[in-house]
Amino acid sequence: MTGADADGFARVHPISPFIRGGLVVLGVLGYLVSQQIDTLAAAFGGGDGGSGRGGPAGAVPGVATLLQVGAVALVVLGAILLGLVSWWFTRYRIGEDSIEMRTGALFRQHRQVRYDRIQAVDVVRPLLARLCGLSEVRVESAGGGDSHLSIAYLRAADAESVRERLLGLAHRAAAGPPETAGSPEEGGLGPDRRAGDRPEERLLTVPPGRIVASVLLSGEAIFLAGIGVIAVVLALVGLSPAVTGFFPVVVVAGGRALLRLTRWWGLVIGLRGGTLTSQRGLTDTRTSSVPIHRVQAVAIEQPWLWRRPGWWSLKVNVAGAEIGSASEAASDAVLVPVATTDEVLRLLAVVTDDPETTAEVGSLVGATPDGFVGQPRRARWVHPFAHRHIGYLAGRRALILRRGWLDRSLQVVPWHRVQSLTVSQGPVSRRLDLASVAVVSTVGPVSPEVCHLDRAGAEALRGLVEAHASPARRDEDGGPACNGGPDTVDYEG
Repeated sequence: MTGADADGFARVHPISPFIRGGLVVLGVLGYLVSQQIDTLAAAFGGGDGGSGRGGPAGAVPGVATLLQVGAVALVVLGAILLGLVSWWFTRYRIGEDSIEMRTGALFRQHRQVRYDRIQAVDVVRPLLARLCGLSEVRVESAGGGDSHLSIAYLRAADAESVRERLLGLAHRAAAGPPETAGSPEEGGLGPDRRAGDRPEERLLTVPPGRIVASVLLSGEAIFLAGIGVIAVVLALVGLSPAVTGFFPVVVVAGGRALLRLTRWWGLVIGLRGGTLTSQRGLTDTRTSSVPIHRVQAVAIEQPWLWRRPGWWSLKVNVAGAEIGSASEAASDAVLVPVATTDEVLRLLAVVTDDPETTAEVGSLVGATPDGFVGQPRRARWVHPFAHRHIGYLAGRRALILRRGWLDRSLQVVPWHRVQSLTVSQGPVSRRLDLASVAVVSTVGPVSPEVCHLDRAGAEALRGLVEAHASPARRDEDGGPACNGGPDTVDYEG
């Protein structure tokens, strides 16, 4: 990070443009060099490659070679100049009430994110930037994908410093004016004033061996093993050419498994103030944060292959956190890809800030406690194996839904996060007098739903939602959480 100018704007690292376009530049240069390497060797090494096209040796071919070398040099020089211009006009400023970013020489852009709109601040280190000791700071705001801001790239220490400063300023903005935020120390902020002021408490470290084992016990790995068996059989019966047809499928499935491995390698979950922090990555590393007060719904899931080791994954819906590509958004929504039952319940207690709800979820993991409302017996026609596992438990502070027989899932929606309720009936459900209930939450991987309840049970759940959701929202203290919608019930089908 270079020094700030008179207006308080600072520039990113000078090689940032080349890091952003590094792979493209390296690819173009590699192609040009590969096309001309024989000619260059002949021209400057005295070989006969330069006289193979007629004319005196070293005459016209030498001039053509020099022209080609000059063209390559001009392209490289032009790329360097464009990169320097891009760097010169890329500046950012951490102001009094917002962070600003200015980019562009001909087409200029000025973006800013107010501190009270900041959802999270992440530090991302792509492989090429990592090799150069640089990091990118991503500021996620509550205004959709176009409102986010990226500072790429800063030195690693500077990026961490900017992240800590922005987290503190965001917490200060959320705390309110000095007279309502606590003691007058440091602008009226008390001991809870900033997430960055608190030491980070380490909650969970996922061993690399468990990450590898979870990948080996995934659907992709089982699929690849099946493809391998089929390929061996085809080769043994003399149909080896048919094996090549599996290559694209193997690349896709293997790529997904490898991406999961590299993305979650070295995962460490911590807690700082009211924010969960996550550090992970093998090639590209990432330090991200999830404000707990933004969590709208939580799900713990267990694929059937993980039942014996007792592993679960934990996913969350976070208000305003759907950013970037679909793959990136999906990875951000997975808080922990694999954890033991005790670990996932401990994290659930932190996310919900409610030991009572955590105990209720724990009681549903391997048993059916009192108060659990399940499917009627006639639902066995549509769920012959899972009907005993599907249902809901109305807790004191949250609605807990359970479903699945092979792959298990438990979903938690705090009452004050319930936005609306949808009751639906298909033709089979109408004939069996059943109804499915979906709880509307924010966009994310958690889709709270309990299917094929007794119609009277669906009406009872509707009454529970109306009795708990609105009072819970009124009683909820402060915190810039997502506003719940009206208590509506829509009948479909």
